[in-house]
Amino acid sequence: MARKTTAWRLAVHLAGVGFVGYVLTAVQFQAFLVALFSGMVPVFVAVPLVAAAGAIGLLAGFAVAARPFVPLTRTTRGCWAWAGGVYAVGTVGTVGTAVLTSGPGGLDHSLLLYPWGGCCYALGAAFFLPGSRIRYGNLGVTVALAVGVGYASWASAQPPTLNAWLTANGVDRALLRVGEAPTGYVLRVGGASESGFGAEYERPGAAGLHLAVARPDQDTRRTDANGCPVLPGVTVTCTDDGGGRQLVAYDGFTARRELRLRHGGLVHTVSLPDRTTDLAAARHVLSTLRPATNAELSPLCALPMRR
Repeated sequence: MARKTTAWRLAVHLAGVGFVGYVLTAVQFQAFLVALFSGMVPVFVAVPLVAAAGAIGLLAGFAVAARPFVPLTRTTRGCWAWAGGVYAVGTVGTVGTAVLTSGPGGLDHSLLLYPWGGCCYALGAAFFLPGSRIRYGNLGVTVALAVGVGYASWASAQPPTLNAWLTANGVDRALLRVGEAPTGYVLRVGGASESGFGAEYERPGAAGLHLAVARPDQDTRRTDANGCPVLPGVTVTCTDDGGGRQLVAYDGFTARRELRLRHGGLVHTVSLPDRTTDLAAARHVLSTLRPATNAELSPLCALPMRR
């Protein structure tokens, strides 16, 4: 019975420290953001120091309740030592977790840092509990958590699979169509989204081609009776290029052309940046359209992915 009572008190003690750690993590995180964005060196130095002093003071007061089962806290000096130790372990563990779980754009889920901070503070308090079994058990839990966080961080840093990237970004595979690269050109996939897909056909020392695949409703520009875009200050001429293709010429501040093909409920447009760009190459791209292979789409995995 006495053992059950002691175990219950230890559990309540660790839960209380965990809650205090949760609150301290939240307060210190906000204080750090305020100091960081203040742009003032004195503020950046003073705010963390004040936050640390306040946190240790709060933990020292909380240490009084641990005197029945934590011998170190039975003296005033011991209370401060316990508070400093718990604060150090909790803070180091929280910062380490934040570093491991942060990506190029910062923390993906900053609110999850608060409960992790509470766990780290509770683990810090558990190190001061008497008994080798408790300490070894606490060490095992700490190692397991460190390994788990490290593995999760490593796994999240790995590039996503193509299917995962397409699903996360809401890309319809029906849009992922390319034409064979003309002689002298190299095909490079540019990007994909819910509304369209783009690829580049590059060749050394000359302007390349850009292929865009989209649904008809994506082009919201006003058109005339022949489906030719109507743009203010620009003369647009549309001619039949054969094979279902339409050649669109823009004569304005810059002269450029587009070769379009409507097929399978999609609009395929090859942009020719100037008058000297090879029109035959553009025709070749549109005449050899096919679904893009996974190998050709692999560069998409290096692009940002929605969470």
